[in-house]
Amino acid sequence: MENTFKVLSQVDCGEFIEKKGNLSYISWASAWQKLCEQCPDATYEHHDWITTPSGEVMVFCTVTVGGVSHKAHLPVLDHKNKPIQIPNVFQLNTSMQRCFAKAISMHGLGLYVYRGEDLPPAEEIDHTAMYEEFLRRHEDNKHNCAVWYSQLSEEEMNGVKEGSPKGKKTATHQLTRDLVTQMHANFDDYAEKLTEAVQNADVMFIEQLQGELEDYERACVKDRLSSEVKSQYKQVMINAKANKE
Repeated sequence: MENTFKVLSQVDCGEFIEKKGNLSYISWASAWQKLCEQCPDATYEHHDWITTPSGEVMVFCTVTVGGVSHKAHLPVLDHKNKPIQIPNVFQLNTSMQRCFAKAISMHGLGLYVYRGEDLPPAEEIDHTAMYEEFLRRHEDNKHNCAVWYSQLSEEEMNGVKEGSPKGKKTATHQLTRDLVTQMHANFDDYAEKLTEAVQNADVMFIEQLQGELEDYERACVKDRLSSEVKSQYKQVMINAKANKE
């Protein structure tokens, strides 16, 4: 069987390459899409972050392909690539997704793009475009809008607010906060339902709940489960697979 790293390192990622300043990068969403197209069995896991005595934070992510796992680490940085002391949840989320993309590249996919600086500085954000995109998504589906917004960089989130009409910036900021708060409340609800389903070994309901969520949403729900429930979940699914066979 041909070496997976060799195969992935030869994949053309040109259509997914984005520019920030003089540097190139691949967004986590594009990297994950391309990886799954090549390796449908790929999985990933975000780990607990580490906080230094100074308040700076290091995040970690493991991506597994064909039984081979690579764990990447990344500090939480600002738009100048400087470590942030006591980062907020949005800054943590941005770094976690960048770390995710880095872990994917360690398997070979798009690795050539990341030679040199793999965290390009932020480019100027089109505030008006960000705000209009936010409105479009909000009108289409509030929950999906909240999920989209939560995965933006801090600069892009600020662009949504700054791109709003004069006199509406505060209202826009409050709207985004309310949307994200509701989204997390939904995740809490899913976590409670999933916990109950796992404890009852209700595989059908587990699969139904998981099927209603996208990858990012599943990860958020999984983070809310206790270590005991995660272990139970794994065993329940193993037993279910064995019974099917």
